Amino acid sequence: MSKPELIKKSGWAFIAGALAFATILTNSDPIAFPGSWISALLLAAGLLNLRAGYGETVSRSARNILLMGAVGAVLWDMAIMTLIVMASSGILHATQAQGQRFWIVVFGGPAVPLLALTLIGLNALRSKPISRLNWLSILAGIWYSAVYFFLFVYLISHNGVLPDQYWPLVKFTFAIQFFALFVLGVVLVNDAPQELATA
Repeated sequence: MSKPELIKKSGWAFIAGALAFATILTNSDPIAFPGSWISALLLAAGLLNLRAGYGETVSRSARNILLMGAVGAVLWDMAIMTLIVMASSGILHATQAQGQRFWIVVFGGPAVPLLALTLIGLNALRSKPISRLNWLSILAGIWYSAVYFFLFVYLISHNGVLPDQYWPLVKFTFAIQFFALFVLGVVLVNDAPQELATA
């Protein structure tokens, strides 16, 4: 597959990942959990295509970050699915309090590739792999990663309870994350023809 095709596939994967990510905003766990899981896999696919498409124009450490972000998302999703299967089959027993405290863990899948996307954005400011908006990767990855890791620590230490007044801010941040990730996907899809012209 050619470099422009890989870049375009990366963009489409980020667009689809952003749409799946938007399910987190629904306030419905039966919708949000699968959306989070699917979003992580789509973002992992986007990172792998981005790595293949821009592999020659970014540093070795950037290629490794992309790979680790993709592998991390897949491993996170596999671990969560394993825990769900173990819990539903009776192998894993957890008290109600532990379940309330750790519910945030199931939404961690997208945080891993989005953190990788943020780190790649920092690298892209120097290497300028795309023709425009190289800072967009930072904007497209930082929101959910930062808020997720803050929420993770807070909720684990406060028995899974976040005061209601913080939820509108969290949702607003997630909406920014959706929009920035969607725009990054569009930029990559539109950047692919320019890459084809320079190839």
